[in-house]
Amino acid sequence: MDHIIAMRKVVPVTLLAALLLAVAACAAPARWEKAGVSAEMTVTDAVDCRRAASQEAFLYIPSPPVLWPYRRLNWQYEQTERFYAENRLTAFCMRSKGYELMPMPKTQS
Repeated sequence: MDHIIAMRKVVPVTLLAALLLAVAACAAPARWEKAGVSAEMTVTDAVDCRRAASQEAFLYIPSPPVLWPYRRLNWQYEQTERFYAENRLTAFCMRSKGYELMPMPKTQS
């Protein structure tokens, strides 16, 4: 009986994740740009921001001990929350360094 309840919770989460991936696939690709900064420095700044954001997101959303039947659901929730927190913190860090997220030009096929 418990596995049926767990499945009822997993299915909506899975559908939501699939919907979010579909929407993200439609988003225009973008890159961080700052006038007068080389591509190598941009990559270095992005890596530094991503590393700091990852550490901060882990502190913001720690992994509490969870009993076995709910561990998988809890893990999915934690990973999703950390993913979004990390992306927001990375964007904040890059903007605070003076970068702007610019859409990449479309290439002719």
